[in-house]
Amino acid sequence: MLLEYVNTAAAGYHKALELLLENAVNDLAVMHNQLDNIYGDAGDMDRSLRHHREAIRYDEAGQNFYAAGQHRYNVAVTLIRQGGLADARDYVAAALRNFEQFGPAAAAEIEETQRLLGQIEAALNQAA
Repeated sequence: MLLEYVNTAAAGYHKALELLLENAVNDLAVMHNQLDNIYGDAGDMDRSLRHHREAIRYDEAGQNFYAAGQHRYNVAVTLIRQGGLADARDYVAAALRNFEQFGPAAAAEIEETQRLLGQIEAALNQAA
């Protein structure tokens, strides 16, 4: 029953993507983020990551660098769960650069991202 709801939700968002113009970058980012959430919740991490990356691409096209940072951070968390620490480090570092553009207004995000980056670095050093 749950899978039916997941499939229905995903189909609805895919249909919405078909209806949006390519220059509706903010809406496209939102749709891809929703698909990322749906597939992530369903455990389909490959599709989830693909939509994360699309959300980032559209966020950047719309110059929404704060949202791009949030998506990068979320990609890193997903990659960590999959054991992809080196790739996660790259996404966290990019998220940090996004958040740093906002200075004190993003202090909490910067701190949390720096903490995650430190944890990833420690885990990578321990594995080496």
